[in-house]
Amino acid sequence: MLLTDQPEVTFHWLRVGHCKGPEAMARQGGRLRIVEFPSYVGALHHPTQGWTLFDTGYSQHFMDATSRLPELLYRNTLPVTLRPEEHLPRQLEALDVDPGDVRRIVVSHFHGDHVGGLLDHPQARIIAGAAGAEHALSLRGINAVRHAILPALLPADLRDRLDPVDAFSEVEVGGLRTWDLLGDRSLLAVDLPGHMPGHLGLLFTSGGRQVLLVGDAAWTSRSFRDLKPPSRLAKGVMHDWDSTVRTLGVLHVLDAAHDDLLILPAHCPEGHAAWYAGH
Repeated sequence: MLLTDQPEVTFHWLRVGHCKGPEAMARQGGRLRIVEFPSYVGALHHPTQGWTLFDTGYSQHFMDATSRLPELLYRNTLPVTLRPEEHLPRQLEALDVDPGDVRRIVVSHFHGDHVGGLLDHPQARIIAGAAGAEHALSLRGINAVRHAILPALLPADLRDRLDPVDAFSEVEVGGLRTWDLLGDRSLLAVDLPGHMPGHLGLLFTSGGRQVLLVGDAAWTSRSFRDLKPPSRLAKGVMHDWDSTVRTLGVLHVLDAAHDDLLILPAHCPEGHAAWYAGH
């Protein structure tokens, strides 16, 4: 394991809608066929610190925010489907989780498909990279859409509820820069730079297996296993292309060196199946 004796949490990896796009966009060498890219959300329960979400996926708020121009360009570029049973509030209710039970939301980055449900949890603290939050808050109109940011999804009190990740105690784990979110090393936010400013992952142990949620540091498991970065078609949505490629290389090395580590990209059905195959 990357970190031994890590206190365990309960983990649910929930599918919250999907978009469609060319497979070739996600990794070099992919085909041009149109495939689904599900949006997965982590719901994690700590025995004394309660519920944490990792991202929030799509939502009705997302649909409303992209119902007219210029935001409609976002939804039309990558058509979105959110089935009734996939709405995050409904899935949390099935886990007996009230919206007020969510104490904190770790935001990997502020793209619309990752923050669609922030407005449904007005009491939760929001843990994110400060640079990412400020970048998202600075954008408006077509400039925001160009960066896949939807200002209507950001809480008006985001700055007041924001806990910048670098305010937490820093811990080095396996060469990764991490931050101890709960003070017992059970939830470690992980620095995974490149895709967007302040991009984060989350490292934890659940059911005897160590898991690294990587957001959009990789779009598919094959990307880091085969060391195939996104297509150049996607370069325009990357904050820092060189850092994106370097981070993918870090994930490739971690995956090869740790058979007991499950790396889960935010949009990969293969990873979702791998988690539930063992549970």
